Amino acid sequence: MIIVHSFEAGKADDAESAPLGERTLRPGEPIPPDGAWIDLLEPTADERKAAEGFAGVSLPTPEEMDEIEPSELLYAEDGVRYMTARVLALAKTNRPKIANVTFIRKGNVLITVRYDDPKPFQMFSRRAQRLGVSRKDPDAIFVGLVDMIVARASEILRATGDRVDTLSEAIFERASRKGRPLTDEYQSVLASLGQEGSRISKARESLDSIELMLRFAGPPGNRSEEDSEPQGHIGTMLRDIASLETQTEYLLGKVQFLLDTILGLVNLSQNDIIKILSVITVVFTPPTFFASMYGMNFKNMPEYDWAYGYQYGLVLMLVSAVVPYLVFRWKKWL
Repeated sequence: MIIVHSFEAGKADDAESAPLGERTLRPGEPIPPDGAWIDLLEPTADERKAAEGFAGVSLPTPEEMDEIEPSELLYAEDGVRYMTARVLALAKTNRPKIANVTFIRKGNVLITVRYDDPKPFQMFSRRAQRLGVSRKDPDAIFVGLVDMIVARASEILRATGDRVDTLSEAIFERASRKGRPLTDEYQSVLASLGQEGSRISKARESLDSIELMLRFAGPPGNRSEEDSEPQGHIGTMLRDIASLETQTEYLLGKVQFLLDTILGLVNLSQNDIIKILSVITVVFTPPTFFASMYGMNFKNMPEYDWAYGYQYGLVLMLVSAVVPYLVFRWKKWL
């Protein structure tokens, strides 16, 4: 699928900004020459060839994007910049994933190649249609799209933090109530924490990738002697990414703390079970001893001919079981 984004007609060529219209090309339809952003979503071989002919660049295949070498993530060739970033997709599902997206910048045209559909692409397209994009800045579409990806990551991390807080409250609420939580409750919480931890890790991986891409995309002339970061909107995004990376470290630390807490509560429950089994063993050991002793049928046993020997044995076993139990209660071991 080839989605062409062009500045809508009706605006003067010298206008500061204009809405960015969107149109999906039919199979075999040529790419219009006024396209400012050519978005290839799961392109076929013919669609890749058409885009290559339009822009005069080489586009990666799905296999090449999956097996891309680190040295090939960011490079320039004949004035064209090829940048591949890892973008978080399906972020709000139970199975978030990392999608490789290639950004190709040639002159005033941006080409994106992707085989997944991260939500920021749809969000930026709708915003560009509604609010418009600068026509004078050749980097406006690229910067706006990456800014939407970073904003989406921030939204995902904020929502994830809220869910982690909810899980934290649930864990300590269950730990404070009478009785121990059931095993399935522990399993449910552990599964939820694992999902949130995976989401945070993927968001961190995506942010690291985008940070490297922005540093590569930023023109060297934008750097000042006092500041090592690029100036303008790219510098602002890099600072936002640094803040989000700090947030991911905090959230991952909190998830690890909650995992340790769950394991500690599980150990406490196991200790309680072992303690109960130990008490039962100690309580029933004396009655078992007396029952075994009087179960021997020797004729020279003194109590063998007692009229109330049976009742005597029962009382003795009962007393031998109650006394240890009372001692444990007195020692507050139960």
